[in-house]
Order: sequence, then C-alpha cells, then structure tokens
Amino acid sequence: MHYSSKVSTGKITADQVPAMEGVNIDWVHDSADESKKAATAMVKGYGIVFPPALISRHTERAAVDMTIGGMVGKKIKDASDKDVDIKKLSDLHAVGATYGVEKLVSDPPHWSDDGH
Repeated sequence: MHYSSKVSTGKITADQVPAMEGVNIDWVHDSADESKKAATAMVKGYGIVFPPALISRHTERAAVDMTIGGMVGKKIKDASDKDVDIKKLSDLHAVGATYGVEKLVSDPPHWSDDGH
C-alpha cells in the first residue's frame, strides 16, 4: 500500500520500489504510464485516504481499519459489562475506549490502541 501511493502520485517510479520479502508485486509494467495506472488502481481498490506509512500503527500490529455498520438501535456491552445504547455510530467510540481501542475520527476506518 505504501508504494502504490508513492508510484501513483509520481513520488517515485515503479522501478525504484525496493523488493520486500513476502511481497510479490510486479510494479514495473510495459511503460511508466501503465505502471502508474496500475498503482493508482491499487490505491483506489484499497480505498486509501492517507498515504500509508511503511512503518505504522498497522505494521506494529496496534491498529486496524474497519467499517462498522448496522449498530444503531442496538445495545452493546462495554468492558465493564454495562449495556450501552448505540444511538449513532459515534457512540461506539466511547465503548471502544473502554476496551483500550481509540477511534481516529479524521480517518474513517481507523482504530488503534492510542488513537493514531
């Protein structure tokens, strides 16, 4: 994801992407334009909002991107076993915090152990 963003925005060319163990992506296509188009398709396919960092809360296994739906009108237990009425999706932020999971509001799918 990190390099798809860089190639798609022209910050680097596809042939500058270093090989990474466990990542089997052929970044170089028949032309620089095709390489950039393929990287752009990857960015769109992943729904990337912010250019991904190579080292991040995700790679440290301290964050996850997830979209939650269908919770409005339901009850959910917080970490102290208290029922919480979910009247709007943002009510989940307080529930998550009781479990040590913080919502980064500026990045819609992002949750982490420290809100970053």
